[in-house]
Amino acid sequence: MPRGVPGSALPSSSRGGFVCLELSRAIQFSAGRWSVRIGAHVSAAGGIHRAVTRATAIGAECAQLFLGAPQRWSKVEYSDDEVAAFRRLAEDGHVGPNVVHAPYIVNLAASDERLRRRSISSLIDQMQWCDRLDIMGLVVHVGSAKGAPSHEEALNSVADAIEEILANSTTTAFLVENTAGMGASIGSSFADIGSILDRLGHDERVRLCLDTAHTFEAGYDITTSDGLDEVLQKCDRHVGLDRLAAVHANDSKTRFGSNVDRHENIGQGHLGEQALGYFMRHPAVAQTPFYLEVPGLAGHGPDRPNIDALRRLAGLAPARVRGSNET
Repeated sequence: MPRGVPGSALPSSSRGGFVCLELSRAIQFSAGRWSVRIGAHVSAAGGIHRAVTRATAIGAECAQLFLGAPQRWSKVEYSDDEVAAFRRLAEDGHVGPNVVHAPYIVNLAASDERLRRRSISSLIDQMQWCDRLDIMGLVVHVGSAKGAPSHEEALNSVADAIEEILANSTTTAFLVENTAGMGASIGSSFADIGSILDRLGHDERVRLCLDTAHTFEAGYDITTSDGLDEVLQKCDRHVGLDRLAAVHANDSKTRFGSNVDRHENIGQGHLGEQALGYFMRHPAVAQTPFYLEVPGLAGHGPDRPNIDALRRLAGLAPARVRGSNET
């Protein structure tokens, strides 16, 4: 199955042109490179190929995974056979586009230069493995401005770090994830993310991963159809919806504007099914892959009921479960 970054062929001039962008996206995907894809974050415990079997077992059409423990500094190593097995299972099972989530502990804006260098080194390592694994993008929380001389200096540090990371990898996209706005985290506003892109000259490999819960928690009202239109127009103006490569489709355990990052199962949070339905069916994001990051009904992570809930909101039939029942 071909990889490809959603939206990668769109002209940068579409930034800020909301209506034209919708038409451009429709034209881009009329050839069927990717139809609507609904997937989930899955565990790679016991072997990276198991992420694919776990995805197919819950009806996920694409997968997000960690390469190692998300709260520890760990250098991953995979054999050629492990890499080949992952790629073969993903291609044979039509699972993709797949993404990797970077460790939570990285901080590209750290005032402690040792932490910043360690973060850059970790992400270079992750990007290089993503290149080998045929991963579409590495999703990154870029860090916190705490301790930085100024917010602008923090944004400069992030952009410089991303430039170095891209120079040491080849094909994988660097996906900046928007945040809920806890503490001094960078990326809760589209203006922040757009500012980082501006500093990088709009490098085609720097993309956006939009989290629905984070958007709501950061104070962007996406609970009505008109509100969602307005928020997506802001995103287009500052970032460019042609840069949108992935969506984390999550309900929110915390209230609107809380700045507290807590996910909830689909329809069980403060965002709710109606708002998520507006989002899933919006033409500006209709061809973007969606990845669940919810606790699951049994508390073990994304599951088939949440996959099916999201599919229903998108107007799709329930998932067709393929392969192993392994979880």
